[in-house]
Order: sequence, then structure tokens, then C-alpha cells
Amino acid sequence: MARNFRISVNGRSYDVVVEEMGQSAVSAPAAPQPVFMAPAAPAAPAPAPQAVAAPAPDPVAAPAAPAPEPAKAPVTGGTKITSPMPGKIWKMHVKEGDVVSEGQLVLVLEAMKMENEIFAPAGGTVAQVCFREGDSVNTDDVLVVIA
Repeated sequence: MARNFRISVNGRSYDVVVEEMGQSAVSAPAAPQPVFMAPAAPAAPAPAPQAVAAPAPDPVAAPAAPAPEPAKAPVTGGTKITSPMPGKIWKMHVKEGDVVSEGQLVLVLEAMKMENEIFAPAGGTVAQVCFREGDSVNTDDVLVVIA
């Protein structure tokens, strides 16, 4: 038994004939039958929207962009604290010039929805903080340098 259908795909209509196939006595699956689609009459295009002139905005001076921070020269000596995994700096507990002792909490790194505390491996003065809170870091990025 064949049935006729009209199908619309992406705004185009197609007349499709679908034939119902009965269950056969053969156990092997039947080969797929091709589906023939004939395009129907094209639908009328939607009317184009009318352009409306917008009032011209008053000229306003653009705000000055904040000056980028000057690039810091990397510290060559000292103890470098590196990121053990990719993540985001959640909370920075030190700033440049702070004196830290061995085992002191330096920052909290958020990775995989967990807060990972990063401690100072040695005591000294924080010579450089390489990232700010909210910055993303990769494995082995230098986070803080202690001189």
C-alpha cells in the first residue's frame, strides 16, 4: 500500500510516496528501497523587510583604553613555584615584596572544580608574581618567584 506525503525541508516542499512493506518469509533483511522525492511547487518567498533609517547617534569621544602594564623582565634566579596542573588562579595570598617562609600558603589554584593550595617550597622574599587572580595557567607555568 503506497501513501503520499508532502514534506517540507528548509522551506522547500516535497511530495513523497511511501510504500508499506509487509513482512516476508525470507529471513534476510530486504535491501533498502530508494526514496524518490519530487520538488513541489516552490513556496512564495516571504516579503523582504523594509529598511528603516535609524537616527544618527551623537558623536561621543571613545573612552581611552587603559595603558597595558609594562612587561616585566623575568627573574633569572631564585626559587620558582610552577603550576602542577592547568587551572585558574583562584586566590593570590602574596604580592611582590612579601616575605614568606617555607610551607607558607602562596596561592590557591582552581582546577577541575577543586581548590588546590600551593605552598612556598622555600623561604625568602617574593621577587615576582607572574599571574593575577582569575588568570588561566598551564602545567609548568611559573606562578611566583621567591628570591
